Parts: sequence; C-alpha cells; structure tokens
Amino acid sequence: MKRMIAAGVFVATAVATSYITYRLVSDKQLRETLLTKAKTMASTTRSTVDAMSEEVALRTAQMTRNPKINQEWVAHQWESVGY
Repeated sequence: MKRMIAAGVFVATAVATSYITYRLVSDKQLRETLLTKAKTMASTTRSTVDAMSEEVALRTAQMTRNPKINQEWVAHQWESVGY
C-alpha cells in the first residue's frame, strides 16, 4: 500500500513538473512576467540593504547566517565614498 502511495506521489510530481516546464518554455508572456518580478525583487532587496545601518546589517547577517548582506553593505559604503 505504501508503495502505491509513493508511486502516485512520484507520478503526480513528474506530471506537475512536466506541465510547469512546458508552460515556461511555450508561454513568452509568463517568462517575461516572471523575469520582471525577479528583477523587482532583486532591486527591492538591494534598496533595503542600501538603507540599512551597519548595526542592522550585522544583526541581519548573523540572524540569517548570510555574510553576503555584510559584503554588499560594505561595498555600498565604499561606492558612496567614491572607491
């Protein structure tokens, strides 16, 4: 019985993945919409990092365990100085 359930989940996942891939390949408007949303999210994230103080950047990096936040903040500070 467990094998049948596992096989059903596997088949459903394969069908869903195939459908999503087909839609992405065949629908140009969907691709453009997703790319636009991704670019918007990236610019929003960058503007959030730019607005952070050093202390907030350090705490956020520690909480999320993402050192890239600190690296981007420091790079932005150097750019604002002119380097």
